[in-house]
Amino acid sequence: MKTYSRIFIILFLFSNILSAQEIDIVDYLQRIEAGEIEQVRNELPKLISATPNDPSVKFLDAVVTADGNEALKKYEDVYNNFPKSNYADAALYRIFSYYYSLGVYTRAESYLNELKTKYPSSPYIKAADRKIPDEEEKEESIAESYNVLSKIAKSTAQTSAQQKFNFTVQAGAFLNFENADKLKNDLIKAGYPSEVNPKTVGGTILNVVTVGKLMNEKEAEPILNLLKQNFKLNGRVISITN
Repeated sequence: MKTYSRIFIILFLFSNILSAQEIDIVDYLQRIEAGEIEQVRNELPKLISATPNDPSVKFLDAVVTADGNEALKKYEDVYNNFPKSNYADAALYRIFSYYYSLGVYTRAESYLNELKTKYPSSPYIKAADRKIPDEEEKEESIAESYNVLSKIAKSTAQTSAQQKFNFTVQAGAFLNFENADKLKNDLIKAGYPSEVNPKTVGGTILNVVTVGKLMNEKEAEPILNLLKQNFKLNGRVISITN
């Protein structure tokens, strides 16, 4: 009898662990970034049907929702009902951004404070931590916007003129920084110049591992072959400005 009880407890704990695991949606987010949002939308119903209560799937559903109000409700669902999920802080950041873009600064500020308080290690704090303007600053910002845009345009033109490298090879993209850093270090040990950079993909900050800096896409061929042979990785060429 004790043996059966132990087996039952083990199975119960194992099922709880499995249920706590979230679907990995990084590939879907990358496809959205690559312009395949319609394809992801078409595949989403099947994913929702298989895992209707998965918070990562719910977040993905919000990302591909075109209507802003509907997307907001879905982000709120993720944040309010799954506060410990992988994308809870990303959902909260999206809620903050929604109200900030509408100029509802008081409410936006309250969500920014929640982000800082509840997720102090979130990478979205830096992205969201912008100054909430007061009434005078709103008027001044309108008057200064043309000057700012002009400066940005000139700076961009100068940067483009000085840019020597146009492409790099993406070896992987991870939600978890430690995993990205491990791959980077493994690549460096193997003799590949590698680095990790945060990148916003589908509203989510991913840690992207890249290898090398290239003048053109053709130079990437030997790197892609070596990554596949030595690391079993299917790298892809991306613009160095991405």
